[in-house]
Amino acid sequence: MLYQEYSINAALRPFIKVIWSMESDIPSFDTFPMRILPDTCVELVVHYNDPYKTTFSDNSSSIQNRSMIVAQMRSYLEILPHGKPGLIAVRFSAQGAYHFFGVPMKEIANGETPLNEVWSGLGTEIEEKIGEARNNQSRIDIIQQYLLLQLAKNGSYDQLIDYCLEEINNSRGQISMEELAGKTGVSNRQLLRKFNKCVGLPPKEFSKIVKFNNALNYLNRFPGRSFTDTAYDCGYFDQAHFIRDFKAYSGLTPSEYLFASNVVY
Repeated sequence: MLYQEYSINAALRPFIKVIWSMESDIPSFDTFPMRILPDTCVELVVHYNDPYKTTFSDNSSSIQNRSMIVAQMRSYLEILPHGKPGLIAVRFSAQGAYHFFGVPMKEIANGETPLNEVWSGLGTEIEEKIGEARNNQSRIDIIQQYLLLQLAKNGSYDQLIDYCLEEINNSRGQISMEELAGKTGVSNRQLLRKFNKCVGLPPKEFSKIVKFNNALNYLNRFPGRSFTDTAYDCGYFDQAHFIRDFKAYSGLTPSEYLFASNVVY
């Protein structure tokens, strides 16, 4: 598999973490699946060769749409090549995605949504142009042109959301909705409505995923540390709560995660 990252247009950089491609000249059916863990990002994917197969945490599976959005995830999923892979993808930050999609993010969270459903039929047009492009740099240029159009159409800053997400990230997920409400001067109900529209998850669940991601980073840095110490250092009440949340989001125990070679986030 050949993985490559690309430069991002200056106007898009505040919203996008990375634009990347993955391809292979060899059809693949018998490789190990990659387990993708929740990471608070939103991904736009366009396949120009054979789409992958996705298996969700409830064991349901499907062949991916040729163009789609994978919004905020509540649990892990696994992807497996289903032929000759070739795709480009745009990874938005949690505070960047809502600027490009004219639907409440809650409506597309925790699943794979065809791009046509979000961009009013533009998905097919994008698929055709990217399929006809001569190389990946041309494909990247095409998708960025559409992103700039959608940013001009939908982009509007919500300073309250941006502030809340910054507070959650700075606290490593260890801040409550009540604390956020107190800092912003709005009610819990208003916060929930804003998060449903701009993020796709309630503040409490988004914070739990940020805390889980922090625990993943901690395990990677200190694999020999006891799970009890890891739990306390990462803000969990005790080891049991840490392992319970870890398994809910990854399908693995912390011990299994440390020995897994097919897990990404």
